[in-house]
Amino acid sequence: MAALLPATVWAGHESPFYPSFYPQEIKIEALDPRAAAAGWPQARVHAYVGGPLFAAGAVPTDASAVVSLRSYVVLSFDATRGPYALGSISPKDRCAAADRVLRLLPRSGEDYVFHPYAITPYHADYLDQADLAAAALSRYSNTNVDPGAGSLRIRAIGPLPERLVGGKLTSAARDWDATLEEVDLESLGGGPALRHAPWIKQGWFLAHRLYTQGLVANTAGVWAEHAYRRLLTGDYRSDVDRINLERSFVTMLAGGCERVVVGYTLRREYFTADYSNGVEDVAFDSQAGLNSSIFPRAVKLKDFPWNGWLRVGIGTEPAAAWNPVDGFDDPFGRLLWRTLADPALLSEPYGGSWIANRGSIVAAGGSGPVKIPATAQMPEAGTGRLHPVGAGRRAQQKLRYSLVASAFHDGAAASVADLIYPYMFAYRWGEERRPGNGGHDPGVARSTSLLREWLAGFQVIGIETLTRDYGADIKFTYQVPVVDVYLNHRSSDPWTAAATVPPWSTIPWHVLVLMEEAVARGIGAFSSAEAQRRGIPWLDLVRDPALGARLAALVEEFRQQGYRPAILETMVTADEARERWTSLAAFYARYGHFLVTNGPYRLESWTPSSATLAVFRDLSYPLGVGSFDRYAVPLKGYIGKVEDRGDRLELQAEVERVVHAQRSYDIERGPLVAAAADTEEEDAPPQCRYIVVGPDGKVLRASVTAAGSDGRFVIELAHLGAPGLYTVAAALLVGGNTVDPQVRLTEHRIARADGRRPAAPRRRANSGATP
Repeated sequence: MAALLPATVWAGHESPFYPSFYPQEIKIEALDPRAAAAGWPQARVHAYVGGPLFAAGAVPTDASAVVSLRSYVVLSFDATRGPYALGSISPKDRCAAADRVLRLLPRSGEDYVFHPYAITPYHADYLDQADLAAAALSRYSNTNVDPGAGSLRIRAIGPLPERLVGGKLTSAARDWDATLEEVDLESLGGGPALRHAPWIKQGWFLAHRLYTQGLVANTAGVWAEHAYRRLLTGDYRSDVDRINLERSFVTMLAGGCERVVVGYTLRREYFTADYSNGVEDVAFDSQAGLNSSIFPRAVKLKDFPWNGWLRVGIGTEPAAAWNPVDGFDDPFGRLLWRTLADPALLSEPYGGSWIANRGSIVAAGGSGPVKIPATAQMPEAGTGRLHPVGAGRRAQQKLRYSLVASAFHDGAAASVADLIYPYMFAYRWGEERRPGNGGHDPGVARSTSLLREWLAGFQVIGIETLTRDYGADIKFTYQVPVVDVYLNHRSSDPWTAAATVPPWSTIPWHVLVLMEEAVARGIGAFSSAEAQRRGIPWLDLVRDPALGARLAALVEEFRQQGYRPAILETMVTADEARERWTSLAAFYARYGHFLVTNGPYRLESWTPSSATLAVFRDLSYPLGVGSFDRYAVPLKGYIGKVEDRGDRLELQAEVERVVHAQRSYDIERGPLVAAAADTEEEDAPPQCRYIVVGPDGKVLRASVTAAGSDGRFVIELAHLGAPGLYTVAAALLVGGNTVDPQVRLTEHRIARADGRRPAAPRRRANSGATP
């Protein structure tokens, strides 16, 4: 057992800090669900990504599940022919036809929820539109069905739509009026350019894809696209302005009923919680589930909490090439890359923003445009060569990044060149080919389009030193480059803005250059489409032996030359480049591949259907076991009694907390004050988020409030405005968890213009989660 533990020791002391995360080895294996289920008693896998796993039988008693959003269920009318086509029927009549169909469909099923609104409880912006979602659902509260609904010819695609249609509607193989189908969230990602967009977990962003993808037209048209563009670029005055824009945007998208949201489905992924063979601290993502960056950073084995061999099953074989530029574009590849790579920021697991990983950010320059220093740099389109921005330039937002550097898997120490070369790469390969430029790949152009649109300039401020002192002469020191980045657009959430163009790469510059030269010489192509067009292999840094041999020959050529591209010659000397190529050659000789990162795990071995990753416990790696423990068990808060005091609402609250019992835990729910007394997150107390909606349906206030000393939350309602009925939507968030919140809708009536409370107020408090 002792040999399995990290054994770094100074002056007779064991290290108090263990770099990287809990498992010492992670094996990802493509397994048919039946094989994984059959091997469950022998713990063939500790967790299974995808699903469903136990669809054919009972769920074992030691199997626990995490739940995430999987897909939408939608009804789409045929836009080109038939009585419901565009131009053949008014939007009002088409919506009425859709309404009749929805009244015939079941309200629930296994992992299916009837929810006729595009923003679901699994979107971070659900609270901002919860009243609209509740109103959409209330339209179907009665069971009266128009007998004419059955005359529509519905084509059902897939098992779930077929079950929902059942015998109530005509299912036709052709000449249909509308199609009922599932739209998987993965399909809405739209490739790397959108899959890595900072807004990918926001409901309004996915709604745009849902209402425009696969449809001939959407009658929302120009106005909806204008609103979409404003949301993308931060063209709003305040959070209230942004929320109203999002609400009206979704309403515009859905208004013509070319496509109608029926509901959503949930993904249920299982892990073994067995006392000895099980795992714990299974963090996941509200939309990606276990196929997320947070999962391998938090999970640990019960028998070997500091080490051990984690086995993960996944339902699909690896199909995409293993290259980090435009590969890993399948479920297996995404899970592999999310474990190997170490980005500056990570997607917030149970929210819609981003969290610090290797980078932290500070927003600077105030709320208006900021001046860009003339000495700030920008890559030149087509070549990637850096040049000064020049005088008189302004940006919409300025962010200062502090990035903790560490060694790469081949032993190379990170440098400023590694930090900023991705910027240069994006401009070199993302622009259309023209004489004298470095090349072009449409796949790279799409995946880097957001970076090139947002980046207005950057400046390396310097390199700071971070020292962690653990006492007893044990200190760890890290190099922290500091970079100012100037943006052409803005976001009211600086972390969302930061995720657009972080100055960071988990891949060293010399591996990027190796791939560039391989593409330029026709050895391979970055993207699948370009590989097919040129009739050459899709560049794979691992699994193509013939291609690996050609890459090895390139590395030797570059080692002898001390090669670095001309655009790096002012930052990297020939000797430094020669050292890099020498290290990479040694890495290839030892491991047989070129997939070098600075992440927490290194690719150790692979087969056609599996990959084995070994922990990278290099002392320069700044994150250690326990870094993401706070995400292991997402907890919820609940609003109890609501009292309307006329000028304010007073809310009583309960929260969940974890109660440990050896290797298992229970979640208990209790009053907020009692839970706060022994919480481990004193710096992150529960918060009440709320919006106030006026009589005209516009949001007037949006804010966050903390509990008072009595454990109550107060929502101020003074000076709201004109008399009328207002709606307050509130949710209690614990640890920032926005997943499937209990949203409390409370009506508040103002009877007189001075806003005083009427003698007999009318109010309705809807307890429980808003569907």
